[in-house]
Amino acid sequence: MDKNEKTPAQLNFQLTPEDEEMKKENDSFDALKQFEAEIGYVFDDISRLEGARIQASNKRTAFFGDAVLDFIVSEFLFKNYTELEQGQLTSLKSHLVCDEKLEKIVKKNGWDEYLIIEKGIVGRSKKMNSTFLEAVVGAIYLDSGLSETETFVYRFIVNKKEAEKSMKSLVSPKVKLYEFCQQHYSGFRPESFMISEDGPSHDRTFVMGYLLPKEITGLKNDIAGEGEGKTKSDAETKAAEKINRQLIRIGLMEK
Repeated sequence: MDKNEKTPAQLNFQLTPEDEEMKKENDSFDALKQFEAEIGYVFDDISRLEGARIQASNKRTAFFGDAVLDFIVSEFLFKNYTELEQGQLTSLKSHLVCDEKLEKIVKKNGWDEYLIIEKGIVGRSKKMNSTFLEAVVGAIYLDSGLSETETFVYRFIVNKKEAEKSMKSLVSPKVKLYEFCQQHYSGFRPESFMISEDGPSHDRTFVMGYLLPKEITGLKNDIAGEGEGKTKSDAETKAAEKINRQLIRIGLMEK
């Protein structure tokens, strides 16, 4: 080697500020392209993804992404879980897109390495990672609209498997009874019926019931349950719970 020729290490050591800036830009570009490959979406305007990565300034996009995610998940649950009431849908949605859930998705896929943390901040909070994912959702929507965003959300955030897993801890006795009948009795859907209604208009008491006919279950006797409550829904819940207990007791339903 000529004594005036520089080694790669020496050349790197002598990089000008302009060279350093170009190197950083190239490194950032490579990271962005790698991130695109991992999420399965190529941006028309890659600066949107770059903005989502920067913790110090991605909150505006995350605000928008949160609203988009809320809509997509709400529509998914509305279409796929027709037996759930509004409160149950709300609980399930909240469970699927809470900060803890989103943060786990980021960590599981190793995407936290792409998040650029503001200088002076030590460590990464759960909220940083969840905000990052919301910002990515917002960036995809702004880049191409709803269809591509749904593809991303259904692939990584919400799907039937994840929803079913979440429902196990949130499911009401009524939903549990409906699902059991759908699975074991050829789609039979038990309908509640009113047994009695008493009290003044401002303080009513309802007794509701459910019935699984022996013709449907193949058992020797009907399975019946009734429940009392201040609303029809509460009474139905108690009635369904009694039926479920009977099904568990005879070994047909899991606890």
